[in-house]
Amino acid sequence: MDSTGFHTLSKDERLCSRKALEELFGGGHQSVSAYPIRAVFMSSDQPGVRILVSVSKRYFKRAVKRNRIKRQLREAYRLQKDVLQPLDGGLDIAFLWTSADMLPTEKVFQKMRNILQRVRELKVEN
Repeated sequence: MDSTGFHTLSKDERLCSRKALEELFGGGHQSVSAYPIRAVFMSSDQPGVRILVSVSKRYFKRAVKRNRIKRQLREAYRLQKDVLQPLDGGLDIAFLWTSADMLPTEKVFQKMRNILQRVRELKVEN
């Protein structure tokens, strides 16, 4: 693409504030699933889209496997985040892995595309 850094994932695009996480998981959120990925999202007063990626130790005891899944999810989001760009206002999204199975990267990309399109549709409705 171009050299403006559109396909990057900067610190500003990561959801790491404890207050923002409490608001996201505390209530008033919506969620969509494309097994094995679940996205929990809500509007934010911060501009832009911020994401969190989480893989539970319950499903993968070894950190190597958890980190691989997280890398796949971040990469799938990073390359397809243009789906969410025309949205007005801010959006906080948490991507949660809900299976003990690892998937090939192509499948993760397809699932992420599906989730991002559904999040965009639900956000536009509100």
